[in-house]
Amino acid sequence: MFERYIGIDYSGKGLPRQKHTAIQIFESTAAEEPCRAWGRSSWSREGVHLYLAESLEAQRAGRQGAMIVGMDHGLSFPLSYFQDAARGKPVLRSYDEFLTHFDQHWGGVKELPVSAIQSPTLPYRNPTELRLTEKFTSSAKSVLNLNPTLISVAFSTHAGIPWLCELRRSFGDVLHVWPYDGLIPADNKSVIAEVYPSLLYSRYTYPEELVKRDEKDAYAVSQWLREQDAGGTLCHYMSLLTLTSQQRDEIVPLEGWILGVL
Repeated sequence: MFERYIGIDYSGKGLPRQKHTAIQIFESTAAEEPCRAWGRSSWSREGVHLYLAESLEAQRAGRQGAMIVGMDHGLSFPLSYFQDAARGKPVLRSYDEFLTHFDQHWGGVKELPVSAIQSPTLPYRNPTELRLTEKFTSSAKSVLNLNPTLISVAFSTHAGIPWLCELRRSFGDVLHVWPYDGLIPADNKSVIAEVYPSLLYSRYTYPEELVKRDEKDAYAVSQWLREQDAGGTLCHYMSLLTLTSQQRDEIVPLEGWILGVL
């Protein structure tokens, strides 16, 4: 289905233009195992965005085939957030409405740290609430829990979604954000999907030069996507056939799903 397989281990730490080793990108092809994207050992959030934008622009121009990107941060919020109209927040009826709303309140993270943004929707009513896909795993954390004393996916989620919003707005003709744009992408569309590297970490033996967990996580995601596509099973994971029709039709289009969780 794809020409390239990208694993991204993300972070909400620091400033958006600040490079650090907590952000890693590994890429592979059908013929080549995962390696550091652009040879870099550290990235900034802005750098990740530029890397993806350049890849999508190259695809649009016909210089590159479709890629699938596994992104290590939440791409949406629990269903209750969509339904809650408290504190002036509207009811959100679609993922498009969620992205527009989120970017209005959190778009400043493209210039400022997450901790510097004062959204009127804070504090969240239930900061430990899990999405359905997180309930299907053994150790996932809530995307709402911005407690600074915790190691939490919430910071990377809040830092990353506005960049995703920009990519989707600019490259909707070649980009499919899974599963919000549908379960199975059209031919020749690149895909960005949420992943959870802890599910994959123990499956692989890593090159000796990879020492940090962030490097190994990005490597594992790229390798897993590559293997599943080669084996013809990636489409089965994307189809979410183990869910009920109600879950697929009413929950997944809003809350999303972690690719690989069944």
